[in-house]
Amino acid sequence: MDLKDIKEIEIYDRVEFLSELEKQLVIDPDRSAVVTVEMTQRRLNENTPLENGEKSVDSLISQTNSLLNMARLKDIPVIHIMSALRGVEVAFQEKSKWRQAMKKTGKSISPYGEIPDEFVDVQDGTVEPDFVVDVADTDYIIKTKKTFSCFYQTDLEWMLKTLKKDYIILAGLSSNADILSTAYDASNKYLGVITVKECVDSIYGSDLNAMALQQLGRCQGFVVDLETFEEKLFGKVTV
Repeated sequence: MDLKDIKEIEIYDRVEFLSELEKQLVIDPDRSAVVTVEMTQRRLNENTPLENGEKSVDSLISQTNSLLNMARLKDIPVIHIMSALRGVEVAFQEKSKWRQAMKKTGKSISPYGEIPDEFVDVQDGTVEPDFVVDVADTDYIIKTKKTFSCFYQTDLEWMLKTLKKDYIILAGLSSNADILSTAYDASNKYLGVITVKECVDSIYGSDLNAMALQQLGRCQGFVVDLETFEEKLFGKVTV
């Protein structure tokens, strides 16, 4: 099979378009909630396959903590979402044709090495929270995520309605999978989406992280860096 047409990808220069979008972004704390995705010790540790290994892990955690601190200063609620699967659920997922094909290749889905097994067999399908980012007493925790999307089979939508929030600010892993899937679902529910560039990464490769940010910024919502987020949130103007 000739994969040349999908291997040699040229990303269109939409910098001007994205800059114009960014100018129009207004972050309203009264309408916003931060959602962290899979930022647990099981998912983010010294064995996590990211481009720069443990350095990437440390950076992601540090930058996300900065984001959370900013949000809390503006009384923006923070919702931490983590997954957990029962043994029977893992077995069900492993039966998919794609997963079976992946196993037969003998290769990792990550170009940086094997993905650590994070399965913990628990009767009620939830795991004791092991977040690597700071969790405040005022934060909320959802630990029933089963697939890529943070909305599917969880009470995230209910929580956002309860808090009267219609904009989510995303951080976590992986940008081209969980983050993108959550952004799609949010868009389908007519919720606004903001992704903070330094606060997401991907175990699937830096190329897919870049393409995910392109997709998120050009189709699903706004993508900003942490500095711009701070300027928008606190009304700072740089000259």
